[in-house]
Formats: sequence, C-alpha cells, structure tokens
Amino acid sequence: QLLGNQDHIKVELENLKKIYDSQQQKLEERVMTMGKELQEAKGAIGDTQQKLVEQSAVLLNSQSQLQEVEAENSQLQLRLKELNEEYRSRLVQYIKDVADYMDSKSSNVTGPSKVPADRAPMKHFVDSMLKDIRASYKSREEQLARAARGYKKRLKNLVKKHENLLIAYGLQREQIRNLGSSTMDCGPAELHFSITDPELLTNTTRELNRLREDKAKLEMQLHELQKVVAQLLGFLRRQLDEEGWAEIRKQLQEFTHTTQEDLEQERSQLLTRAIMAEEQVSELQEYIDKHLAR
Repeated sequence: QLLGNQDHIKVELENLKKIYDSQQQKLEERVMTMGKELQEAKGAIGDTQQKLVEQSAVLLNSQSQLQEVEAENSQLQLRLKELNEEYRSRLVQYIKDVADYMDSKSSNVTGPSKVPADRAPMKHFVDSMLKDIRASYKSREEQLARAARGYKKRLKNLVKKHENLLIAYGLQREQIRNLGSSTMDCGPAELHFSITDPELLTNTTRELNRLREDKAKLEMQLHELQKVVAQLLGFLRRQLDEEGWAEIRKQLQEFTHTTQEDLEQERSQLLTRAIMAEEQVSELQEYIDKHLAR
C-alpha cells in the first residue's frame, strides 16, 4: 500500500511544502514589518527622550531663574517697605510744616488781639489726623500680629499631630515586625515621613529626627546581621545534629529576646523623654505667646 500511494504522498508533500513556503514568506514579511515598526518606535522614543532632556534643561533653567526672581522680589519688597517708611515720615513732616505755615499766616493776619490758645487750629487738626492714622496703623498691625500668632499656633498643632502620627506609625511597625517574620515588609522608616523644613523644626523635633535617623541605620545594620545570621545558621544546621541545633537556637532566641527588650525599653524611655520635652516646649511657647506681647 505504501508503494502504491507514493504519488499521493508526493502530492501531499508538495502541498505541505507550498503551505510552509507561503507561511514562511508571510512570517518574514511580518517580521520585516515589525522591524520597521520597532525602528520607528525607537526613533520616536529617541525623539521623546531628546525632547524630555531639553524640557528638563529648560525646567532647571526656569527654576534657577525663578529662585533669582524670588530673591530679587524679596529685596524689592524690603526696599519698598523702607521707601514707604521714608515716604510716610516725610509726608508727616510736610503736613506739620504746612500746618505751622498756615497757623503762622493766620496769626499774622488776625494780629495780636487773637487769643493764644486759638493760634494753631491747623496744627491741632493735623495732630488729631495723624493720631487717628497712627491708631489705625497700630490696630492693623495688631490684627496682623494676632493672625500670625494664630497661624503659628495652628502650624505647631499640625506639627505636633504629625509627630504623634509618626510615633504611632513607628509603634505599628514594631508590632508588625514582632508578630510577623523578619522578611516582612513593614513599610518605610519613620525618617522617610519626617518634617525637613527648618522653619518648622524645633529642638525636640530635631532630636527626634536624629533618633529616627539612628534607628533607621540600626534597622539597616540589623537587617544585614539577620542575613549573615541566617546564612550562618543554615551552615550550622547542616553541620550540627538536631540536639545541638536546638540548643544553639534556644540560646540565640534568648539573646535576641533580651537584646530586643533592652532596645525597646531604651526606645520607650527616649520617646517618653521626647514627648515630655515637647510638652514643656509647647507650654513655654504658649506662655511666651501670652505674656511676651503684654
């Protein structure tokens, strides 16, 4: 039957060869098309990257120019304030000179029969006007000072709440680390969310940030030590029998537990001291805000 079907088999092979050739040609055409599209995409990506680099350079230049303009603006505002003060003083002096001149002219016109108490009506009017202007300026300055004190107080309250949130976040990280395994991701350290604006930092906040920085370094060192200990324990596990390994694991657990208790106790003491110091600073600042202005 095989010998009799050789012609049929040849026809089938020819058909399969034609189908394979056509599919191979389509595949090559598709690969060429995709290659062209890839080249176009690479060119577009290159153009985009070039534009992005140019825009980044323009942005950096704009930021530097913005900083220069802000510095120049602050200088101009300071100069404007000085000119306003000078203009105000000169205007007051001019008004006083005009009042004196008008009073002197009126006294010369009326003659010596004028009563001495009524010789300077213009001066009295100008003094009253300047008194009212100074009172309005003083009232406005006190209003702005009260608003500034209220803003600073709200800002301090926000900073205090932020510190309390950071403390609670740190406690939750420690609880998660104690409940879970050492490889569990507990989130970034508290230092990552700390306030870095110098205007908002108090001495207590700076000390807390320094402690958080030390804690982050210790956590990194502890993580590295845990890796080394894990490798060492794996090596020892292969070398020691089950009884010796259990004894070593017990000793390591006791050592880790004791060290962790000491560190937690020291950390709780530091947090307590920091909170007490922050409360004292807040009370002193409130006392200063209330009594210093008086």
